Amino acid sequence: METIPLFFTFDHNYVLAACVALHSLLSKASQEYQYKLYIVHTDLQSGHIRRITKTVTHFRNASVLFKDASHYNTAWDKLRNKSHFSKEIFYKLTAAEMFPEYDRILFSDVDVIFTADISSSFFLYPDEKFYYAGTRPIQENTNLPRYKKEFTPQEVQLIADYEISAGYMLINLKKIREDNKQAELTESFHRNLNRLILPEQDCIALCCAPYLRFMPYKYVVCNFQFHQDDRTLKFNPNNKELQDRQAAVNAYHEMLEQAVQLHYPGQNKPWNSPFVFKYKEWLSCCCQSGQLGYYLRMQPAYLIQRLKRYSLSRFLKKLKNKYHG
Repeated sequence: METIPLFFTFDHNYVLAACVALHSLLSKASQEYQYKLYIVHTDLQSGHIRRITKTVTHFRNASVLFKDASHYNTAWDKLRNKSHFSKEIFYKLTAAEMFPEYDRILFSDVDVIFTADISSSFFLYPDEKFYYAGTRPIQENTNLPRYKKEFTPQEVQLIADYEISAGYMLINLKKIREDNKQAELTESFHRNLNRLILPEQDCIALCCAPYLRFMPYKYVVCNFQFHQDDRTLKFNPNNKELQDRQAAVNAYHEMLEQAVQLHYPGQNKPWNSPFVFKYKEWLSCCCQSGQLGYYLRMQPAYLIQRLKRYSLSRFLKKLKNKYHG
């Protein structure tokens, strides 16, 4: 059986999410392939590792290995725009060094569930030069005005034209190694700590354009997109395929109908809030993965996290108002 390698990177707060995501992925996976899963981490404890391993061992065509990435210098404390990200996003830029045994590898976030088989994505662009492949935004990027304050017009245009979702990617490790791109990517990350907004995505666009490829939209579909009115949608103006409004609407509906990965972006996640869109779908996957008891036990910890976040948000808001006042 041919092997499809995938890696994930997250901290201990996402163990439940990872178990649900991995189970949903493997339960939909083609039986024609062997799936070798890697967890890149810095703070997982033995109990976390046992839980994840147990989830994967239910599937005969899958195995999981853990890689400790503590030796990498992420300079995370110096990153200005942390938002709700964790330092593990840095490791998406170091895959070529981490996985020398592979020519290509898939990456996925774990705040997701999979609704269809992913195997076809591993074999995309077999004879093309590219470094990363991912889905591009089908909707207008409302973050772009923020970039104009810190980036040159040329850099803003690169980000607008070559932004890909870093939540699910095909990475051409062989080409990255051949062109020494990993050093350029990590150097760019550290050099721009004071202005990166979507850190790893910005570095990929700025360092790897034009050798990026856009995967079909179905590989990353956000939960809220199922609840939007297509009559009011603003589509990505940098995508020529979407210039015709009806063609854009058709592509949007096709994306929803064929969704492979359902992504839950933002701070509110289905495991810490029952009010997010597509919560029931995630909860169903949680039950199927055998994690319902763990989900219930973790609720007090998630509640404390939310209270801390809201308290910090209120403090920063008051500080901002006082400063501007």
